[in-house]
Amino acid sequence: MLKTLLFWLRNARWVALPQSLLPALAGVAPAVAYEGFSAVLSALAVFGVCMAHLSLNLFDDYFDFKKADTGGRDRLARAGMRARTGKCSYLLSGEATIGNLLTAALIFGGMAGLCGIVIFLHRGMPVVWIALITGFLGIAYSAGPLRLSYRGLGELTLGVIFGPLLVTGVHFAASGIIGAQPLILGTALGFLVVSILYTHSLLDLEADKSVGKLTLAGLVQNPKHRIGLLCVFLFTPYIIFVTGVIFQKLTVWSCLVFLTLPLTVALVRSVMQFMKNPDAVALRKAWHGPMTRWDEIEEEGIGWFMLRWYLARNILTAFALLAIFAALLRLL
Repeated sequence: MLKTLLFWLRNARWVALPQSLLPALAGVAPAVAYEGFSAVLSALAVFGVCMAHLSLNLFDDYFDFKKADTGGRDRLARAGMRARTGKCSYLLSGEATIGNLLTAALIFGGMAGLCGIVIFLHRGMPVVWIALITGFLGIAYSAGPLRLSYRGLGELTLGVIFGPLLVTGVHFAASGIIGAQPLILGTALGFLVVSILYTHSLLDLEADKSVGKLTLAGLVQNPKHRIGLLCVFLFTPYIIFVTGVIFQKLTVWSCLVFLTLPLTVALVRSVMQFMKNPDAVALRKAWHGPMTRWDEIEEEGIGWFMLRWYLARNILTAFALLAIFAALLRLL
């Protein structure tokens, strides 16, 4: 049982959970100050968000496998093209069937749904509307007929889901209130979520084109404009926080997020290096933050991809943790 659970957690890309867990916690932190705050509903909301994230990741694999040749990236890599390999490898290898995948996706989704029902019974209809919009966008990300991830809209779609929708939804579950502060936090974190996905699409640009997938990076033709758009996604959250402080929607402690700027600059420089010379060695530095399984990643030959992906993820993680810390300092 435990082995099976770990198998599906790995295939559901649990390593990407900070992308949803940290924004969820950012929704809880300012809710603590309200009289109607519920620790139990907060925990259910955070757990439900994580289960929904894992479910959507598996549904993404399901719909991709049903429609596309998911072995294409492996062949591209063997032919010498820079491509991150291994999507749906557990299906291609026969370790699991498409039916097993659908069952696992439904189980994770069902657990998220149960959490949502309990929260609805205590907080009312806003929970339902947020869940319905999130569910629709999540399925439309990879399922037909919209397949937003194949039309250059996938990154922005997930930014909305894991940003303002997630943070305001969890905040409402925790406090029963939808206010300006969670919306500000959610919008800023949504931009950083988009930056992770957009960085991914920049690194996999040629491989995505070869398998017929149009990402946001593919919509932007000029290389300079591609870097410019990355800067928009990465630096806009700082502008949002400064604006929030000026209009007294956030405390001055929120400026602690500027401690993440060195990581942000490092990511921009590293992506620029890749675009100019994809074969240049990307050096990992201790202050870049945690990068699990690094020795295995280098052996697999995908360090060029994972270094930049981890950097983007660590920016979101550090930014969110500092925002949470600033929100909790408000209680003192």
